[in-house]
Amino acid sequence: MSIIRFLVFTDLHYDHVFDAEERLDSLIGRINDLSLDFVISLGDLCYPISDNRPIIRKLHSFGIPFYYCVGNHDCENSSPQAIEEFTGLSKLFYSFAVGDIKFIILNTCFMEHNQKEMLYQKGQFKKNADFYPIIPQCEVEWLNEEMADKSMKYVIFSHHSLANDFGSRGVVNREAIRTVLEKRQTILVMNGHDHGDDLKIINGIPYFTVNSVSYIWHDREKFAYSKNIHNEYPFIKNMILYKSPLYCIVEMEDENVKIYGTESDYQTVTPEDVDIVGRRWNGVSIEPKISGWSRRG
Repeated sequence: MSIIRFLVFTDLHYDHVFDAEERLDSLIGRINDLSLDFVISLGDLCYPISDNRPIIRKLHSFGIPFYYCVGNHDCENSSPQAIEEFTGLSKLFYSFAVGDIKFIILNTCFMEHNQKEMLYQKGQFKKNADFYPIIPQCEVEWLNEEMADKSMKYVIFSHHSLANDFGSRGVVNREAIRTVLEKRQTILVMNGHDHGDDLKIINGIPYFTVNSVSYIWHDREKFAYSKNIHNEYPFIKNMILYKSPLYCIVEMEDENVKIYGTESDYQTVTPEDVDIVGRRWNGVSIEPKISGWSRRG
């Protein structure tokens, strides 16, 4: 089997970062320089609004497939239909195959209230969420069906982590999902959302957290930019921006997996400037990088 090569990035948060256009253009420049089979975003790219349609058009202009995994900020003020129309998706969880590897894109952006499952909505979250984030039962059943073929190998993409046990970061029913994945030859699981760098091997399956293209989020305040920037981008005070965009390249051949990471630096603020000790936050490393990793099957 020939090598499958793809680029993964996540959490650009275009609407909240003043230099997001530069980051996106830099990322697109790298994509155009590489020989890839496809590109995938693991969510929180931009709000699904008409002003942001040029972003999606850019990401569909490579001549190779661009796939999208839904993030919580995509959903917070939008209906499923609006997200599908914006992204060009016909369904918010889906799959595709390249050779004998099936790639499965999950939608982890659901919450549960009074035993009713619903797509995450920011306005209803605090008063209506008993559990969040979850993968609803209908999607679990679909996942079982998607992984029915024992001859295939599987790669799973999600926005929220299926491995992070810190606070409420990970998918609530992650253990049940991992049980499904362990029944088949799952060779890699990748997620975004945590804005950090992490790898956990659980029962032989690698769970790889992809760091943000843009920044670390924290709950302290640091006014490190001009007054105009802070007025236009009010969340910047809670961000530690990276100097350059982070992404990774994944190569697969049979059961062999190799991830090529990228490294950057902090743009202006460091974790120490906001009293974050040890450069860990939300259960993951917040060093300005995506680590490399490899395994031979």
